[in-house]
Amino acid sequence: MSIGTTKLCHIAILVKDLDQAIAHWERILGVKAGGAFYLPPASEVPSFTNGETGDYTDCRLAVIQLENCVIELAQPGKNASPWKEKLDRDGEGVQHISFVVPDRKKAQDELQAVGAPKPYHIGYWPGGTYSFTNSVPQLGVEINIKTDDDNTAKKERLLNDRNFHKQDL
Repeated sequence: MSIGTTKLCHIAILVKDLDQAIAHWERILGVKAGGAFYLPPASEVPSFTNGETGDYTDCRLAVIQLENCVIELAQPGKNASPWKEKLDRDGEGVQHISFVVPDRKKAQDELQAVGAPKPYHIGYWPGGTYSFTNSVPQLGVEINIKTDDDNTAKKERLLNDRNFHKQDL
């Protein structure tokens, strides 16, 4: 059994100063980061933390594409979010590593088989679903499981039925 892939998608790193982190990473790697952006509102990307819809629009991200994976830099804002909670608790550093899998349910079952809990955060981009699992006690790091799903039809249901996302946990 396995999560269905051995291909790393990205490593997410929490920082207090995104612009400074971008400049430092660009200098040491000799590559340009994609432009920094704010996370979109829940009306565009429904996201749930511990079952509750969140407003993560003050979180800034930047992506640095490497040959073999992506570095995702995240600067949480003042609003409550998984990124802010981890940064406040643990300081700057790796938040999670991410894998794109063919079957998110199967991957989550495998994480639970080694003792990890169900995901505490799940988000639905138009072109994919992602979920954060606190697997630190089992694996030393949180895991982000991603799938390439078309969530266009699902979005309205997610926005109108606060429990609909629980089918994906």
